[in-house]
Amino acid sequence: MRILLLGADTPIGHSLRAFLAPLQRHELIQAPLESTRLNRSRQAKKLLKSADPGIILDARLISLIDREDDLQPEDLERTRWLGETSAKLGCRYFLLSSSRVFSGSLRRAYRESDSPDATDALGQIMMDTERHLSGLIESLFILRLGWVFSGRGPSAFNRLLDQLRAGVPIQASDNRRDCPVHSAEVARVIAGIIDQIEVGAPSRGLFHYGSEGDTGYFSFIEAVVAVASQFEAFPGAAELLEEDFTTPVVNRSLDCGAIRHRFGIQRRPWRDFVERAIRRYIEIYCEEQTS
Repeated sequence: MRILLLGADTPIGHSLRAFLAPLQRHELIQAPLESTRLNRSRQAKKLLKSADPGIILDARLISLIDREDDLQPEDLERTRWLGETSAKLGCRYFLLSSSRVFSGSLRRAYRESDSPDATDALGQIMMDTERHLSGLIESLFILRLGWVFSGRGPSAFNRLLDQLRAGVPIQASDNRRDCPVHSAEVARVIAGIIDQIEVGAPSRGLFHYGSEGDTGYFSFIEAVVAVASQFEAFPGAAELLEEDFTTPVVNRSLDCGAIRHRFGIQRRPWRDFVERAIRRYIEIYCEEQTS
């Protein structure tokens, strides 16, 4: 299958390229973020017509949502142009969305049947993107992900490691909960779904995925600090984390049962990927400081 990967230079894009290329089951057409900064609808038409994809894999917004001030209302308009062109060309569309579409007010894990109710600006952009594309495209597949982390930046995870390297104290709270998922795990899940779509599985649907082990942010960062402390690049990291007990409860954990039942995809623990992410960060950003 010809896959047009929008956001090929994002952390998820890099993981997808690394995962899909050795399999040699699909032809991957790469569109970096800069090429998707569309100013007019006809640019969307040119991009999609030249690629002639069997499926469009949109990793733009899920990557931008984790960057400071990068996701803008203009990205919603660009997505609408892409969606309109996709519908006219009859392309299947695979959107990577986020648990940020939910306000976090529920005490249980969110199911696909729960209505998005984001109250913050970034969550509302993702929520509106889902709604607009659902109204435009017949073959729309939406995969909502928990908080994505990767050793490759820019990302919130990299900013966390930057702080640990610089000796900056970090406050976090387990009142904020989510399903962390490494970008390589995202790539594995997407590849499994696309393989099944190619052989006849429905190319329309809405599913949730996050790694096994829903967790609070303090517990997640505590695990990161424990691993990072083993490397010379992070001197004194173990002394930098403080628990914040004043943060309001926000729970964006995802119920991921549906994707297992439909596609047979099993969740893997996020803890299995922490050291991998830290090592990649060191290789890219501070290679000279490896232990």
